Amino acid sequence: MHKKLEDSRFCSIDIETTGLNVASDEIIAFACIPIDKSKILVRDLYYTLIKPNEYVFSSMKYHGISKNNLTNAPVFKEIADRIMNVLDGVIVGYAVDFDYSFLKRYFKGLGVKLKRDVLDIAMIEKGLRYQLGEVCQDLSFEGIMRSYGLRPCYRHNACADAFLAAQIFQFQMRRLAALGLDSTDRIIKFVKRHRYADPGLAF
Repeated sequence: MHKKLEDSRFCSIDIETTGLNVASDEIIAFACIPIDKSKILVRDLYYTLIKPNEYVFSSMKYHGISKNNLTNAPVFKEIADRIMNVLDGVIVGYAVDFDYSFLKRYFKGLGVKLKRDVLDIAMIEKGLRYQLGEVCQDLSFEGIMRSYGLRPCYRHNACADAFLAAQIFQFQMRRLAALGLDSTDRIIKFVKRHRYADPGLAF
């Protein structure tokens, strides 16, 4: 039986890292905002800095997190249970396979398997535009924000990006439902048909 979209639970996530190499770079910030019955539960936001083994100064120009900010931050092992608990539902985000791959690697390092359904809002947007015959192909995070009248404030802050992704997903859920895609299973299949983003997908 298909679970109706309005009855499903999602979690919009974002991470900040020391670089883009999923195999070797490290997570330094994590944010998760639950979406339940189509409502963004801002009061239940979970955000944490995470102390890396090695800080990369060059990455600071993107996320603004200094080495000093991380001095008293927990290491991932200390908060792994909390993060696993907040990842309660289908994971949503922009270019979210990147975030999900980092998290899977970290949990694997602790002997834990992370397995969740994942929805990329860029892939949803690509599918929606194709279905509706829209010609705009700017699938950058900023481009999608602009298309929904959202301002790209505090970009590369994990909290802000998770919240912006959640807002975009709210808009998308209404459009998907109007196309008859009113269950989580149907949306996951819809996204799989549009799995690969256009070149130029930007973080």
